[in-house]
Amino acid sequence: ITAIGSSDSHLQVMENPDRISKAVLQRGLDAQTAFEIVSIDIADIDVGENIGARLQADQAEADMRVARAKAEERRALATAREQEMKAQVARNRAQVVLAEAEVPLAIANAFCEGNLAVQ
Repeated sequence: ITAIGSSDSHLQVMENPDRISKAVLQRGLDAQTAFEIVSIDIADIDVGENIGARLQADQAEADMRVARAKAEERRALATAREQEMKAQVARNRAQVVLAEAEVPLAIANAFCEGNLAVQ
């Protein structure tokens, strides 16, 4: 099994199944036992789920969810900022209207005080 796990691809092991035998014999799995491994017969190789690929896919999915959450947070902040700016524009327009309303009164006061003359 470590021969499969240490290979770059399961295809390498399927192309050369004696890698498993060599790995078992090199590790000395029969050391300190009453038995000696003479040969290993590989009758069948079943390719199961690639755990590493699944973990990478799960991590990518988690990263995608985090990125989407951050993007949604930025969108919500931008929307809130837009509403704040619209409110500020409305306040500024109201101040302009109030200032424009004071202009005729200021002109009348200037006439009364003699600071403004018509020629």
